[in-house]
Amino acid sequence: MNIKAVLKYLIITFAITYACWWGVAALVAYTDFVYGDILPTIIYIIGNFGPAIAALFCIDGRPYLTSLKKFLFSYKKRGIWFFLLFVALVALTVGLSSMEWNPQMTALNFFISLLGSTVVYGGEEELGWRGILQPALSKKITFPLAALACGVIWTLWHLPLWFIEGHPNQSMPFWVQATLGIFLCFWLGTIYERSKCLPLCMLFHGFVNGMLSSFVLKLNWILVVGIILTTAVAIALWLLDIKQAKGINNQPTR
Repeated sequence: MNIKAVLKYLIITFAITYACWWGVAALVAYTDFVYGDILPTIIYIIGNFGPAIAALFCIDGRPYLTSLKKFLFSYKKRGIWFFLLFVALVALTVGLSSMEWNPQMTALNFFISLLGSTVVYGGEEELGWRGILQPALSKKITFPLAALACGVIWTLWHLPLWFIEGHPNQSMPFWVQATLGIFLCFWLGTIYERSKCLPLCMLFHGFVNGMLSSFVLKLNWILVVGIILTTAVAIALWLLDIKQAKGINNQPTR
């Protein structure tokens, strides 16, 4: 994918999402609607799907349906183990740093939250961020820089949420969201590179959102160390790939 295709993806993504989310912000601010009413919710959910809709316009290859099937359902052998590794790291980081379960989050509510976060409120974004943007950036720049760039773009994409009165994101400082988003791009990028499986990325994104809803988030040294350690694992796996690639290239020809 070339730069023009990346720009096309970003323009479509931001156009859809910003039109919807700034629209919801105006609707809540200047009418009798409140966040959570049916009309603002519908518009808000459409905005959620900006990255996914943009991805459908940017899939390479013909015939389109064959390329779409490959895009959605590819899977690399043993990719599930890297998914489970990062699930465990996130669960330990959030759980040990908080040690305070949200009393309103029952087992059933957690399952419902995980399902919603995977297909409607977060995970669906991965069709665009990991399916299109981050792989394209990784072809032009190193993985850490691609993850950082994707994280910054992803953070800016979320910006309107802090202007929608009553939205849950307003309870979290923007810089916290930005920082977590950048680190999340390292983890999700690694899962995608190791699995080539977008459904696993969607599920992981949903799992992270579910964990943040299930525990009372506390900023302490355990959280900081856990986030840094999880990111270090992602970078270490990238360095291992480089080392292995160099080893293959340096093998003598016969």
